[in-house]
Order: sequence, then structure tokens, then C-alpha cells
Amino acid sequence: MTENDIIQCRAPLRIGLAGGGTDIPPYVDIHGSEVLNCTINLYVHGQIATGGNELLIRCRDSEVQFNAKKLSQLTLQGELAIQQAVYLYFVENHHQGKFFPCSIETWSEVGFGSGLGASSALTVALIKGFCELLNVSNSPQMLARTAYEIERTKLRLKGGLQDQFAAAFGGINHFSFLSQYDNKVTPLELGQATRHALESQIVLIDSQVLRSPGAAIEAQSLQIKQCNTQRLNYLHRIRTSVIPMAQALIEGNTIHFWSLFNITSELKHQLGEAVLPPNIGPLFDFVMQQGALAGKICGAGGGGFMLFALPKGGVNQLKEKIRLAFHTDIIQVKIVEHGAQAVTVKRNTKRKTQEPSIWM
Repeated sequence: MTENDIIQCRAPLRIGLAGGGTDIPPYVDIHGSEVLNCTINLYVHGQIATGGNELLIRCRDSEVQFNAKKLSQLTLQGELAIQQAVYLYFVENHHQGKFFPCSIETWSEVGFGSGLGASSALTVALIKGFCELLNVSNSPQMLARTAYEIERTKLRLKGGLQDQFAAAFGGINHFSFLSQYDNKVTPLELGQATRHALESQIVLIDSQVLRSPGAAIEAQSLQIKQCNTQRLNYLHRIRTSVIPMAQALIEGNTIHFWSLFNITSELKHQLGEAVLPPNIGPLFDFVMQQGALAGKICGAGGGGFMLFALPKGGVNQLKEKIRLAFHTDIIQVKIVEHGAQAVTVKRNTKRKTQEPSIWM
């Protein structure tokens, strides 16, 4: 690390395809988890710049800012808690516990609370950025594990495992979690035709309801602790559907995949009102009634984006109907193969400018 270094970093968001909810404790520790997801061409970004005489953290999306001149001023609370916690992790583990001044700026291409794993993508992106800054060797496994430790242990944020692993590894993956601390990652090798079919069918639709996943996660955890037999059965069926769904994609059978997707989506919605609340139910029902092949609420539920698979014929007409009826955003996505990235950007100190980074 030298003065006036600039590191740019980013991590992709993800869409859950199968198994979501089974990766949340205590279920994962008792029964294990199977998850299928893929990363998409939407990102959370970060920029770390050394120099100055203080720690300055700024979220470009909300314009919230935090300043500190010594470690004791870190609160690890509020909107910028993740940024503070990642900085503190690297100070304690890779900088002899010594405060160093820098600025951290972050922003997301899609707002936080989207159901696309943005919070964990932020954590993973910043970890990747600080590894670049401090020359810390890293791997996708290290990035995911460190992010999980920071979020769940240091900050006590509720949630599962798949978001950190998706952001770190990238691509289409089948994750098997034997517990919170034991995992296997299996990349799916899909034919070009299958990949193209998925990309042409999948759309994300904004529910226009601010998502607060805590309620859905807390309700699910409580049901497991109370041994709610019906809810446990839903999660068991969601977990056991993952391998057949992965196999359907590998074989290029997207029709069978979306059929299984709908079954597991209905099971997920049965986990409680916090997953698919009444205020977004009409939008979901409308899209399905207009001929969508499949659909589900993204993430833990409660708001944010919904994922739908639209039929090849009449896609544009269906999109227009949705826009006219609900005045909401519809996003077509591409699958990306890479996980978190970081690059050192040279800064011209005389002109106070920087060269643009090129993501490969």
C-alpha cells in the first residue's frame, strides 16, 4: 500500500434459482442445504483511495457519510456498518491493528433491499478491494467465508450463505452446504442454447415495495426452532428439488426446469405472509395470468424484485402490459461467469484525476 493508491472493486448480484431459504440457520446446520443460483450483469461497486488524515466512508446511493480519525470512533452500526466492519477486519488482521486513513465510496446499480444479494455483494467487493490494496492473497472461498463471518458474527446480520458465495465465485453454481462452515461448490456446465434460453426468458420486475428481509428470515428461523412440521416439510421439498432442477438445466430441458421452479416457488410462498405480502401479490398474480412460464419473489421475500420467465412469443407485448398496469421497471439480465473483481487504478496526482478501470 502506498499513499494515493486507488482501488476499484465490484461484485455481481445474483438471482436464486432453487433452494433459497434452506441456507439459513438453524435449518442448514440441522438438515444441510442445496442451492442453485447464478450471477448477473448488475453490480455493487466500491472505490478505496488511500491518503488524507481520516477514514471517510460515503454511500453514493443515499449520500450518507461517516468520518473517523481513530478506531475507537467506529460504531459498526447504521447504513455504513458493512463498510466500517470490512475496514476494521483488515486493520485487525492485515495491518497490525493500526488505523490508516483512506476513503471508501460505494454504490449499487440496483438499490439495496432488491432481493438480489446486494448487501453481501457489497461485503465481498470491499474484501476483494482491500485484498488488492494490502496485497492479501485470496480465493473465492476466502472471500465468501470472510464476508459471512463479518456479516453474521461481527455485525449479527440475519441471513443465509448463498449471497456471499455467489458474489465470490460467480457463474451458475450448485452450492451444497453441510452446515454453516462446510460447503461444496459445483459449477454447472450449460450448453450455449440453454444459456441463451434462460437469458431470453428471465426478467426482473420491481415490486416497488421496499424490502425488509429480516421479518421473513426471523419468522422462518422461529418456525424451525419450534419444529413447525408443515414449514419444515416445505423446506425439505425445496432442498430436494435442487438436484433435479440442476440436472434439467444440464440436459437443456428448460421446460422441465421451469415446471419444477413453479412448484418450489409456491412452496416458498407458503412459508408465510412475510415472503409474499398482500401489497405485492396483485403484481405477481397479474404477470402469471398474462402467460409467464414461472415466477417467484427474489431473496428472502417481503419486497424488492420478482423474477419471471416469459414465453418467447409476445415478450414485448407482455412487458408493455405490465408497464401500463403497474408503472414499474422491467430488467432483462445476462448471466456473468466472474465473481468479485478488484483493480489498482493509477492516479495523476498533479491533475487530481484517475485513469478509468477496465473490467475484463
